This record gives sequence, C-alpha cells and structure tokens, in this order.
Amino acid sequence: MNTTSLIEWSEANNIIDRTEQGFINYLENWKKENRSDFFDTFKGKSNLKLLKTELNSIQLTHISGYDDFIYCNLRILYLGESIGDYRMIFTLEGNLEDDVIHFEKYIDTTIKEGTIKVEVIKRAIKEGYSIEAVSKLVDLEENIIRPLFVC
Repeated sequence: MNTTSLIEWSEANNIIDRTEQGFINYLENWKKENRSDFFDTFKGKSNLKLLKTELNSIQLTHISGYDDFIYCNLRILYLGESIGDYRMIFTLEGNLEDDVIHFEKYIDTTIKEGTIKVEVIKRAIKEGYSIEAVSKLVDLEENIIRPLFVC
C-alpha cells in the first residue's frame, strides 16, 4: 500500500474522526471508572476544556508473524503543549483492534504550570479583561484560551 492508498483508505474508513471520537470516549470511560485518578491527572474540570488533539500520523505496520495494522496517532495538547499521544489500531478491514494512551514523562509539571495559568485566566475573565488582554498576559494564543471564555 502506498501513501496515496493509505490516505484514501483512511478517508473511506473515517479513521481520523473515529480516532478523535475514540479519544473522547477514552477520557469519558476513564472518568467513570477511576474518577479520582482522572481528576488528579488533569487537576480540575476547567483544564479539560483546554485539551486538544491533532493528527500526528497514520501508519501501516506489519507485525512479523502476526498481521498488518493501521495506526492512527493523535498528539494530545494542553494549552498548546504536547502531553502525550493517543493511538487507535485498526485492521485492514477498518475494524477497531485496540487503543492506547501514553502520557509524556513530565505531564504533571505541564499540567501544574497550566493550571496556574488557567486560574489567572479565570480571574482575569471575572474582572472583565478581554481575550486579547488575557492572551498577552499569559503568553498564549487566543484560540488556545478561547474555551475558557465560553460558558
């Protein structure tokens, strides 16, 4: 399978959307099954609004002596910083085989530092500061902090 065929296959099987939805489902299941660990990891509800994903790669992988799979890899971002990756694994027929999440070694530091910025942002919003002013204050792009300005 060449790159063009892989991209066409992923579009025909809606792989990117399915992986993005899989990430949302993963977080929801984690929250239901281990609420304290979930909120301890993300340091509060408002931080969840600031999680984003972006496509990292789609890969065809042959596992010797086993089978071929397609991996769809999303980078997980918090306030624009990478904190990990989420991967869905599909069979060549487009069926979901597995999914896995991996967090960066320094996720705690990134989340803690981000949580401080989130508190500053929330206070600034409460005081009536504009998104432009807050963006400059915390040195983050407006599109990154916009979810905190939406009720």
